[in-house]
Amino acid sequence: MAYAFPPSRVFPLQNPISTTDIHKEMEVSAKDSPFLERVIAMDVGVRNRYFVEPLEVVARAGNMEERNKWAKRGMRALAKQAVLEALERASLLPKDIHHIITSNSVNPGTPGVDVYAVNELVKRGMSPSVKRTPATTLGCVGGAHTLGTAADWADTHPGKNVLVLIPEPLSAVYQTGGHDISKPRKPASLDSLLWRLFFGDSAAACVVTTPNNARHDRPPRGACMRIVDSWQYVIPDTMTTYELDHLSDGLHFLSERGAQRMVRKLKAPLEEWLPEGWRPETVIGHPGGPAVLRNMADMLGFPADPDDPGNPLKLSWKRLAEIGNTGGAAVCDLLAETAEHAPNPGSETLLLALGPGVTGGAVRGQMLDPNDTPAVA
Repeated sequence: MAYAFPPSRVFPLQNPISTTDIHKEMEVSAKDSPFLERVIAMDVGVRNRYFVEPLEVVARAGNMEERNKWAKRGMRALAKQAVLEALERASLLPKDIHHIITSNSVNPGTPGVDVYAVNELVKRGMSPSVKRTPATTLGCVGGAHTLGTAADWADTHPGKNVLVLIPEPLSAVYQTGGHDISKPRKPASLDSLLWRLFFGDSAAACVVTTPNNARHDRPPRGACMRIVDSWQYVIPDTMTTYELDHLSDGLHFLSERGAQRMVRKLKAPLEEWLPEGWRPETVIGHPGGPAVLRNMADMLGFPADPDDPGNPLKLSWKRLAEIGNTGGAAVCDLLAETAEHAPNPGSETLLLALGPGVTGGAVRGQMLDPNDTPAVA
């Protein structure tokens, strides 16, 4: 049985960006857009987020090469700090890691962030022969997907440790028009305006392991979640519902009208996977946006109103407001937040996310108090 240690979370705190800051930027860069007033009037649930570069750099029109350069630099800085902090949280050294699983969508360069992380950790004693599983297309489902994959691998390799790493400088998709910079500028599209408001930059990392004892079920000291099972699902015929595209002026995140309602299509397959009659006490739901969180609560049979005492996604709403949608790293952030805020040890827990595709990912298990778990014999 696999256990997750509290994830590390790293944010570029030097560049806090408020929604008011972005509104002011749009009023200049998109003053001719027919969608400007409509988007500014929207309540996207985000008050603040952090970018790897100041807003004037992120919002500057450019080409793919220029924007990718600062995104890669920011991604690597976040990744390095995240892996070192994750190892410290698990009381492990780099030589103790046997497998690295990475998720990264907005900077899919080759060699990837997995190779970068190994290069950094080899300097600190990691074996160059460590196993690597890199993923570059998961997007927002990346946290649930990689945690589940790590748990599956750990279960078949008791006593070995998996490091999950998700660095996402999502400000790379901040676009000031969605245009070909070699041609006359077009008014900003609805997508290019809307998605400026949601995303924030961060990196998260987490160690997952299965104890090497007779029953593999005694939690290691410091673990915050017991992972019992994992789930992945692809909703057919949704390739363009949410989509990240590479154009000449950079990355563009696109979505179809009503895309957020697609989360409801996960209800039946998710219920089929969950044990009959099982109901989570703790829900760690990906904060994709207000509509996604309301649909997720409704899909799970909980009150959708964030102010309702029976809504288990209050922490998701809170982190959406404080740091925005941080992609695959978001559920790792929420797992760490949950572990820090006096979880009910043994509470049945569901960690759930969705991403482009539309894809779903989840892990099921129980929360543990990281300050009160016994040492492995």
